[in-house]
Amino acid sequence: MRYFFGFIAFLLLIVVGTILIVSHHHSSPKKPAPIVRTLPDYASSNSSVSMTIDGVVNGDDIHRAIRITISKESRNIDIIQGYSGNVINTSSQANTADAYSVFLRALNVASFTAKLKKATGPTDSAGQCPDGTREIFALSDNSNTISSLWSSSCGIGTFGGNPDLAQLLFQRQITNYEDVTANVQL
Repeated sequence: MRYFFGFIAFLLLIVVGTILIVSHHHSSPKKPAPIVRTLPDYASSNSSVSMTIDGVVNGDDIHRAIRITISKESRNIDIIQGYSGNVINTSSQANTADAYSVFLRALNVASFTAKLKKATGPTDSAGQCPDGTREIFALSDNSNTISSLWSSSCGIGTFGGNPDLAQLLFQRQITNYEDVTANVQL
């Protein structure tokens, strides 16, 4: 009888072992963890960062916004009229890969891609803070938007970084910022 139970236990071990080996062999491979890129990692890519300061909600003919876009090749500022993106004034300056890399590192200090854990406004800033300004901060790579966050003078938004520092860093990228924006009423 002892031999019989021993034989049954031996068979059970073989069956369980076979099941474990087969199930492990046929299980789907684990997906690799996504690569998390920090803002400075985009310095050598086809990326750009932008900040748009959108003025108070008013008539299309008098509505203004200021958009600054920085890449490793250029530093651009556009004055936009209305809500359809009509550029009425633009200025472009050259940039270098080294300067862009330093700029991205500085924006990283301002937590440029940080999203508020508990957003104080909708994802889209349109119509929000109607009597104030909205700042939209975006990161694009190969024309794909990686991050788009916003803050406002009303204290609502999705941007979890330091909006004052980020805005200052963008404005300092444009050599003649004061001249280009002197007559712009947001």
